[in-house]
Amino acid sequence: MMVQSFGDMSQYLLLRTRSVDLNDTLSTLTEELSTGVASDLPAQLGGDLGFVVDLERSISNMDSYQVTAQETALFATTAQTYLTRISDNMGALSSDILGTSVGTSDATTQSLAGQARNHLESTISNLNGQLSGRSLFAGIDTSSVALEGADTMMTALEAEVAGLTDPDDIVTAVENWFDDPAGFDTIMYNGSSSDMAPVRIGATTDVSIGVRADDERLKDVMKGLAVAALADEDSMGLSETEAANLMDRAGLELVNAQSSLIDLQADLGFVEQRIEEAQTLNAAALTSMSVTLNDLILADPAETATRIEEVEFQLQALYTVTARLSDLNLLNYV
Repeated sequence: MMVQSFGDMSQYLLLRTRSVDLNDTLSTLTEELSTGVASDLPAQLGGDLGFVVDLERSISNMDSYQVTAQETALFATTAQTYLTRISDNMGALSSDILGTSVGTSDATTQSLAGQARNHLESTISNLNGQLSGRSLFAGIDTSSVALEGADTMMTALEAEVAGLTDPDDIVTAVENWFDDPAGFDTIMYNGSSSDMAPVRIGATTDVSIGVRADDERLKDVMKGLAVAALADEDSMGLSETEAANLMDRAGLELVNAQSSLIDLQADLGFVEQRIEEAQTLNAAALTSMSVTLNDLILADPAETATRIEEVEFQLQALYTVTARLSDLNLLNYV
């Protein structure tokens, strides 16, 4: 019988190669166990990676939709907060005006006119609100401040109603100024006449936040507050009765504007609801796709752990054999 033997160098290289292979396998299995991802995806998927690539692309797109939806939701919520502040101030003032008795005293009229001026300034400040440096109520021109200040508006309106004392005539002049393109739109509004473009927040969902400071419903709010502010008889030259009558008209204007503002808030609330629904659908889709992807690419931890034990046993056996072979020496047999 022929006995095949290996020289010392050949034996060393054989053991060395086997040791490197086992260590590489152990390293791969250890990484597979720590990451949970199969080290040889082509083998696990039968060589077809197309579905995994499509899933990863869809997950990436859905992540982008979620980020956009979160940003849009914050934009809409912030705008709604400003509208709520405007509504609260206007509601409080209209209640105070309508709660006064007929023949309101001069002091009361002047106090209400002062409150109206303050609320007008607050309303314009809220409509100039921004989020992360972007104007909320300026349409697509988010870099501009939507409105000029309350002083600019009142100066223009005082010029329009100069010499008028009849409440109906004053209210008509104010309405004409707000409706005239050369009035409010030119003197006060700095934003765009176009709404912000729709944004994609889901695979099949687009939303647009089309609330601008030149919206007729917001102009009605400012109109009512301006009329009330004009009831200041000291600056307008009105009699006590004329000022009181004008304040009564302002109260009615504010009640009508309150209804219009509620409609505007409802429209924005509908957009907020659509965003919330899209976020829910996106989250469900992400979960489903992530589970499917994991089922495809994740390794079985129990199987991986078993393979690690096998490789470790083989390494220990190899080290034992190597150690024994290294101790062989002819001097031991002399």
